[in-house]
Amino acid sequence: MPDWPIHIIVPLLALLIVGRKEDKKYILLLLPLAIVPDFDSFVDQHRMLLHNIFLPMLFLFLGMIIKQKKAIFVIAAVYLASHVFMDMFDGGVVLFYPFYNKMAFVDASLSLSISNKLIWVFDYGFKGYSNEWMIANGYISDSIGTAALIFILLAGVCTVYRNRRRQL
Repeated sequence: MPDWPIHIIVPLLALLIVGRKEDKKYILLLLPLAIVPDFDSFVDQHRMLLHNIFLPMLFLFLGMIIKQKKAIFVIAAVYLASHVFMDMFDGGVVLFYPFYNKMAFVDASLSLSISNKLIWVFDYGFKGYSNEWMIANGYISDSIGTAALIFILLAGVCTVYRNRRRQL
């Protein structure tokens, strides 16, 4: 499972790169949504209950209905979908839960063999839901992950501060 700072940093950087200047405050305020899918680990259905396609699609649908707040709903959907997408590359997620209970996975890796040959592995598909994902694996944070998170958050705060000063 990717560490929670990775689940935060990757979509944050992506949204800061492609986002409009006026959306930056929403990009930072909605940042906690990037780790919301992992809350399903508290109800014994990790990578199932909140790791599916329907939660991000709900936010996109709300953005289509409430056009004045479209940017907020799209940003929320990006945070949720990026988490599901990254976990799909790390063991799999039950992408269509509750309608289909198999885990969608992608295994893409590049490694170097003992004989110095590059080995490219690419596999994808669906597999049975595994008990190993019912418990959140890993740790809350490590030192480097926490430092990376603080660094990115400070960069975001500095960007918002700089933009406000320019407006004055």
